[in-house]
Formats: sequence, structure tokens, C-alpha cells
Amino acid sequence: MKLRYFLSCLLLVLLVVVPCLANSAAELLDAVKRRDHKALTALIKAKTDVNVAQADGATALAWAIYLDDQKAAELLLGAGAKVNTADEYGETPLTLACNNGNAVLVKKLLAAGADVNAVRWDGTTALMLAANSGNVEAVKALLERGAQVNIAETRKGQTALMWAASEGHSNVVQALIAAGADVKAVSKNKYTPLLFAIVKDDGKSVRQLLTAGADPNTKMPDGTPALSAAAAFRSASAAIGLVDGGADVKAADQRGNTPLHGAAQLGDAELVKKLLAKGADPNARNIPVLARAPQGFFRPPAGQISPLHVAARANQLEIVKLLVAANADPKIKGEDGTTLLMQAVASTNVEMVKYVFELDSDVKAITDSKNTVVHASVTGVGPTADQKEICKVIRFLAEKGAPLDERNAQGRTPIDVADFLPLDQAVDLLTELIIKSGAKPKTPTKR
Repeated sequence: MKLRYFLSCLLLVLLVVVPCLANSAAELLDAVKRRDHKALTALIKAKTDVNVAQADGATALAWAIYLDDQKAAELLLGAGAKVNTADEYGETPLTLACNNGNAVLVKKLLAAGADVNAVRWDGTTALMLAANSGNVEAVKALLERGAQVNIAETRKGQTALMWAASEGHSNVVQALIAAGADVKAVSKNKYTPLLFAIVKDDGKSVRQLLTAGADPNTKMPDGTPALSAAAAFRSASAAIGLVDGGADVKAADQRGNTPLHGAAQLGDAELVKKLLAKGADPNARNIPVLARAPQGFFRPPAGQISPLHVAARANQLEIVKLLVAANADPKIKGEDGTTLLMQAVASTNVEMVKYVFELDSDVKAITDSKNTVVHASVTGVGPTADQKEICKVIRFLAEKGAPLDERNAQGRTPIDVADFLPLDQAVDLLTELIIKSGAKPKTPTKR
């Protein structure tokens, strides 16, 4: 009878106390989430379990650090919160602090015994997260505690150095290199730290990596030389770093484009000057492309063109002048007979056209498909082009005696092309100029 009475009393106590404890634990988590430091302090003084966790394993300390709440984190650490408890994704207080780039909390957690090589479920380390954040003090704190610098995460095979380079954190890149990071490591996608820095256009990191032994002539996964890729990505700072680091300025990509082709498109005068000074060929020609290209108004520019052609078409007048000064040949034609003047006309900039006209004045030239310079003025520019500028180009060409109403191999006149796009102002101007010359348009506008 006494035993039965004792058990009944014990059960009653448990029914009262356990819910109270559960409520206190829930209140603790809630106080942290609400950033209520007063309530948190009171709960800690009431001996509430500071290591209580949610269903997914996240603790109050994890929440405090996730919210970057330094005071709450310090209160919990002072009350004995465990620093290595991980949630179901492997997230620990340290990985959260590193992800936030909070060096103060990183140092406090390490001092409290946090595992410096803690990893998430996918192999992402605390060091990678700190490197990604850009906080070099957090990175150095981890390295001083023995963080493994060359571990790669499991999904993409990327290292902490790659994470830093991809975000342009040159100070972190330098710290990792000093700690022995492998500058030649390759990810599953065949990217090295140098390639990540190039894509980010981080010239400083590029130079640091090259100084540490990275190959300036490395290639992108598709085989494109790094220097050509830098120009194509409009990464002028990275490209200049590669040139200064000894990259081959004549190396061409699969289409035969050299770094100078890319720099001409980019329009970076400093890069063009450096390439030319290092021996880049201003008359290098890329490979033919039209044999594999679709027919129609919007065919790509012809292949076998030089950087001068590229610069003229891209409306890079300063680059055109630099290339001409470096003895670029204005008489080079594309694979289909495209002239430099045609490329300039396609820029829709009359000032470019006027300059190039002094180098290549053949306004009656035709391509293999019988396109004229006036066809070039309205072909491939699209309806969003500045029609006023196009009309200035057409007027200039007309003044110089360019034929205005020739049919190409597809039987289309410049009016046909402009009508299709449509370029209404160009259609009206061409019609007006043809009539003023005493003729009638071979194909009047269909509008």
C-alpha cells in the first residue's frame, strides 16, 4: 500500500515538473530567437537547460550565432552551452559563425573547444565558410588552431582557396597560400583557384596565385586558354595579371580567337597595349564559321577576321586606332569577303565609319553572298538599335557613292532587310535617297 502511494506521488510530481521543464526549454529557444536578452538571462539563472535542442538538432547557441547575436551567444557560452552539437545537417555553432564571417564569435567558440575541422553534411568545412565570407581574421583564427587547408567538399570538390578566389577575397587568398593551400588543386568541374579568380576578375588574387606557382597558361574546362577566357569574361584586371605573369599572348581558343581578339571586343586599352607589347599579332585571324552557320538576316559575323575587325564592329574606336598604330592591316577581309568598312558600318557609329573609311574606302565592295555596305548598316542590328545613328551611317555611305538598292544572293535589298526588322526610319531614308537619285526602289516597303 505504501509503495503504491509512493509511486502515485512520484507520477504526480513528474506530471507537474516535466511539462514545466519542457516549457522552460521552449522559452529559452524563444528568447534567443526574439533576441530577448533579459528573458534569456532570467532563464539561465533559473537553471534552464541551455543545451536543449529543436527536433532538427539546432540548439539555442546555434540560433544565437545564426542570428549573429553576440551577446546571447556569450550568455549561453558562459552558462555552459556545448559548442560541438550539430544539427541534422551537420551545422555547428562554429560553421554558423564562419558563415557569418564573425571573427569574434569564431575565436570565442574555438577557445571554448569547438572542433576546428567541423564539417556540414556535404563536406563543407568551417574554413571554407570563413573563406567565402571574406573575413581574414576568422580564417587566420581557424588556421592557427590547425584547420586543414586542402580538404575539398564532396559535391563539387572545391577547396577553401577556391571559395576565397571565387568571391574575390584576395586577402583571404593570400592567408590560405601562406598556410600551404594548394594553388594547383582542381575541382570536379576542372576549375583551379586561378580560374575562379579569373572569372571573378580579381587581378590581385590572380597575381598572388601566379606568384605561388599557378600556371598562367592553364585552360578552362572547354580548352580555352585562361588569358582568352579572361578577355571573353570581360575580366581585364585578371587578363593583365596573366600577361604580366607570363601567359602566352598568342594562344588561341577553339575558334581561333586570340587574347587580342577578346581584348578588342572588351575595349580595354591598357590590356590591348600590354598584349601588343608582349608580341600579340594584330593581324591574327580566327577560323571560318559560316560553313556551319544558319542562313538568314541574323547570321553571325564572318570568320577569318582580325582583332581590327572585331574592334570596329564592337564600336571600340580607341582600340581600332591602337591596332592601326601597331600595323594592323585594314585590307584583311573575312572568309566571305566582309571588309573592315562593313564591320565599322555594323557598329552603327558614324564616327567609327568615318575613321575607317580613311583606311578602307571601298563603298562598292560586296561579300560572297552579295551583301553591300548598306546591307551591313541594317543587318543584324535588331529593332532596338538607335535608328537615328543608323540613318547617319546610311547618309554618309550615300554621300560617298555606296549603292543603296542592290539585291543580295537571297534577292533582298537593304529596304527588304530594314522592313523586316523593322527599322522604319531606315526604310524611309533609303526610299527617299533612292528616289532622289532618280530611281525607284526595287522592292518598295510593304508597310
